[in-house]
Amino acid sequence: MTVTAKSSALIAALLVSSGVLAAEKTVTLNVDNMYCASCGPLVRKSLARIGGVAKVEVSPEKHKAIVTFDDAKTGVAALIEATTNAGYPSRLAQ
Repeated sequence: MTVTAKSSALIAALLVSSGVLAAEKTVTLNVDNMYCASCGPLVRKSLARIGGVAKVEVSPEKHKAIVTFDDAKTGVAALIEATTNAGYPSRLAQ
């Protein structure tokens, strides 16, 4: 390997390990079982507790949650697990 190739590989490894390539993502979840006034706050709280979640907006009327998160710290599977464990199964909106 040449010095330039070694340097490039080292820089790439550092960028990946430092989270520089991580991105803030926003997803919409379709959430089941939201039928009353207390459902929205419970769903919001279950999502907000996840490390890496920056913002949560819940609409019980539309049965949706919009979540902004750091994809280096969490992912969609963790979001779905959190709402499901709280009694509100969800899935990624298409």
